[in-house]
Amino acid sequence: MARLEAWATAPAGDSAQELGTELERLPGVLAAAVWLDPDGGLAQVRLHTQPLASTSIIAHAATRVLEQRGFPVAPSALHVVPVAALGEPGATAGATTPGRFLVLHDVTWGRDGNRITCRVRLARGADMITGETSELDSEAGRARAAAIATLRAAEQTLESLALGLEGIEVVSLFGKRYMAVSVEAAVSRRFAQLSGMVTIEPGRSLDEAACLATLRAIDRWIAV
Repeated sequence: MARLEAWATAPAGDSAQELGTELERLPGVLAAAVWLDPDGGLAQVRLHTQPLASTSIIAHAATRVLEQRGFPVAPSALHVVPVAALGEPGATAGATTPGRFLVLHDVTWGRDGNRITCRVRLARGADMITGETSELDSEAGRARAAAIATLRAAEQTLESLALGLEGIEVVSLFGKRYMAVSVEAAVSRRFAQLSGMVTIEPGRSLDEAACLATLRAIDRWIAV
């Protein structure tokens, strides 16, 4: 789990912020986050792109920008994520403009005895929102904590919005593993049962998968 905690540290210094700003100027990029390691080298880059944008072209362009700034890019360090992956299936470019969707910025952890506290930060346009929760320190507890902290952050996007985690589970389908979540949502007189699922890809932790599956469940409903 130490790998995730090191990856989840917020960008260090102005250089990471400047790199993120530079990458956000690329056509098709909606949001960018850059993490540097303690030695000032490139640790991770995450780009959220318009649904119809070419991920390979954007990845190549981002690599060129970073290398020109003196930051060699390992293929495993660059993640290009279409925004449609964080909303309901069938989302369109017009429905996912900046400020109308939530982006996972980082996940950090604290431990007190046999309990862990998860802190999730989400970006919504230029705003940053934070949610926290505590659970027992276990694999299932960490996944639940990541999902609930994501919901606590998302509740801040709308007045009187209430979100509850009904269930979370790792499922196997067609030879792949997925993180699936079910969320109960209510705001004013609107009620909904929401679900989200993401592939647990190589290099993606269960914690990150839990956050992204939760965002997939709620993001488009919040944006309506």
